[in-house]
Amino acid sequence: MEKRIGKIRDVARETGLSIATISRVMNGSAKVTEETRQRVEAACKKLNYFPNAAARSLSTNKTKTIATIIPNIEYSIYAKFISAIEQTLSERQYSLVLAISNGDEEMEVKEARKLLGMGSEAFILSGAQHSQELYELLEGRNIPYVFTSIWDPALSTPMIGYDNAGLARAALTYLKSKGHSKIAVVHGPAGSSDRISARVAGARKACDDTMTVSFMETSLDASGGKQAVQKLLEQDTDVTAILCLSDVLALGAYFGLAAAGLSIPGDISVMGFDNLDWSTEIVPPLTTTNLPARKMGRSVALQLMDLLDTNTGLQSTLLDGQIIERGSVLEV
Repeated sequence: MEKRIGKIRDVARETGLSIATISRVMNGSAKVTEETRQRVEAACKKLNYFPNAAARSLSTNKTKTIATIIPNIEYSIYAKFISAIEQTLSERQYSLVLAISNGDEEMEVKEARKLLGMGSEAFILSGAQHSQELYELLEGRNIPYVFTSIWDPALSTPMIGYDNAGLARAALTYLKSKGHSKIAVVHGPAGSSDRISARVAGARKACDDTMTVSFMETSLDASGGKQAVQKLLEQDTDVTAILCLSDVLALGAYFGLAAAGLSIPGDISVMGFDNLDWSTEIVPPLTTTNLPARKMGRSVALQLMDLLDTNTGLQSTLLDGQIIERGSVLEV
């Protein structure tokens, strides 16, 4: 027999609480006690009741839905970020809707229209490089948005992220501190992302007259990293360290060096950037720069919920990254 679906009045009758109190619990209000919340949640489970989001949006004019558009979800840096957003939103009965743009501005606008059609009340955008059409679309509807994964004090739009340029500069300076003066910097297409271009600019700022640093652009995947290393070795270079401005490029560098019969870090040191999940498991474990993806996801989710719930203004927030020393960089 199909189980009967409960209604809010059934929950009120079961708990002895008013429908208004039940609604406050369902909407994640802080004005109810933990004991009351637990009573309501237990009754909802028993009675097979859950609130109808569409009906709630009609009565409150709020959907409690936040949207994010990311370039891709192939790398665990985005998985960490999205997971932290979703977990934080769920604490206050908010929902996350997600779209992937593949780095295409036209696709991003198309996906934004779909997300708006789902009732998205705020948007989380990766980086600050977006089309004017997207800004006009959101601002014309008074939809708040925030940039993530980037830090640029010159921008007026609220952002919650990290200093890509500063972290890349610190990474190259770290290699120099280990005695490396002949270094190759491998990076993805600088024109495709303001995060990549910021990292390249930061690494260039760390160069000085005591160093010989070459910059190699390639596709942002393991194959690109491997091809860059193969090209580097064909040049008969005497590079002692390779700085990859993404861990996935570092993975490709491992493949390329292994294919050439070279050891890490005995023959050439390799450093990454991202601290992806597998970077501690690879042999040797990858020295890299940790990016605060989870902290960023939680911070942006909390700020947007506060904005939507209490009209609390968004505050640009700079999050720290740090170098994680492992076994892939040798002091020379």
